[in-house]
Amino acid sequence: MMTISGRKISYAGIFIFWFVTMAVLLFGHYGLNQNIAPAAYKAVIPDELLGEQWMGVYYKGEKIGYAGRKIEKKGEGYKVSERLKMRLNVMDTQKEIETITNAFLDSGLRLKSFDFALKSDADMTIRGRVKDKDLNVEIETPGAKSEKVIRLKDAPALNLSVVPDILKQGLKTGRKFTMAIIDPATLTQENMFIEVTGKEPITAMGIKQDAFKVKGVFKGAEFFMWLTEKGEVLREESPMGFTLIKESKENAMRIERPSLDLIAQVAVPFNLRLPHDTNYLKVRLSGIDFKGLELEGGRQHFKGNMLEIRKEALSYQPSAISLKHQEEYLEDTMFVQSRYPQIISMAKEIVKGEKDKLKAARLIYEWVYKNIEKVPAITIPMATEVLKTKRGDCNEHTTLYAALARAAGIPTRIALGLTYKDGFFYYHAWPEIFVKQWIAVDPTLGQFPADAAHIRLITGDMDKQAQILSVVGKIKIEGMEYK
Repeated sequence: MMTISGRKISYAGIFIFWFVTMAVLLFGHYGLNQNIAPAAYKAVIPDELLGEQWMGVYYKGEKIGYAGRKIEKKGEGYKVSERLKMRLNVMDTQKEIETITNAFLDSGLRLKSFDFALKSDADMTIRGRVKDKDLNVEIETPGAKSEKVIRLKDAPALNLSVVPDILKQGLKTGRKFTMAIIDPATLTQENMFIEVTGKEPITAMGIKQDAFKVKGVFKGAEFFMWLTEKGEVLREESPMGFTLIKESKENAMRIERPSLDLIAQVAVPFNLRLPHDTNYLKVRLSGIDFKGLELEGGRQHFKGNMLEIRKEALSYQPSAISLKHQEEYLEDTMFVQSRYPQIISMAKEIVKGEKDKLKAARLIYEWVYKNIEKVPAITIPMATEVLKTKRGDCNEHTTLYAALARAAGIPTRIALGLTYKDGFFYYHAWPEIFVKQWIAVDPTLGQFPADAAHIRLITGDMDKQAQILSVVGKIKIEGMEYK
């Protein structure tokens, strides 16, 4: 059986973040119907869907939590309250996480406002208010407060588990439509494709009955739900091993200590034993669709299914290449808060007037590596919060480094992928800086530049991380050569 060493603590947070995000999406399905009804339209949620529904949450057959939803009339519209609680085994440590969501809909099932609370290692509250096609968002943590306006493609109409819209159109095999999903954990709006694939028998609470099977595709990841003709959800499944099953409230809320270690479950076995500081790595990738991944560029060369990675030689001075859209990599974002006074002040204190961008980047790397305690964290990392708590794993280290480096005028992006340790590749995040070329840096593991055993899959802020969901549990990595 695979064991988890102390250093693998750095790899825990990024997968846990995706795990929780998938759970929220699977149960909540914050859909914005692309075909918006006119303002005068009034939608009615069937009486059968009013009241409470409870589901047990399972991971690979093991009970890890519960989910409860209550739908009630509120004036001319509706209030939807959702609660998700999970107990996770992270490197033999029990971690609990809870999300609470309240959404308010008008008479046409259009979203008016929502409140989302995450209770874990670091609590966070997200509030959203709709005005025309703008979603005004406020994020609050114990150490920071941030605001953002998200421009929506369409006036929002929240679809709960996509059920009301399916019922309105009629449950029919072969029906297909598109929804724009809002993920309250990352505040992004992406398309989800829905299809009613047919009917099949399903058992819930000891009763076997025929149910409609509905397929959803979100950023390449598939999920399924089974519902009755009246719209009652009996079962839901995700590609990461999640299963939600209809249960009584009493049974749903009964949680034991899970034994499956999440990090061990998604680690990718590797056939070679790599040294600590690998300078060159050649691997064959399989099992996944490469479309949408950023495998080519910078230190990485990808052709066919073969990937070569060369660690940057800082002594080598390449001809300076221009960086298109440089402002994108200096941007102040909801999570990488590079223009906040405390971030700017700390960046100045660390850099101490150093004009050489590479030297300044190294100073920031050394400060983050030495000053941020390395512990597994279930959070949605914000740079200002990490600066205050000074603890976390790769997500927290990377987010803070990116904010400090951008504040110091160094173009920086976040890379997401896998890195090697003791015969396995683990999901990981690290920053890349641009100084004449893109240079990978790892302030979590203490590598400047990062070694060649870092496989970049995509780059982007927290809002891009869900793209890797289509890779988890599928990717295979075969080592061909290393130096």
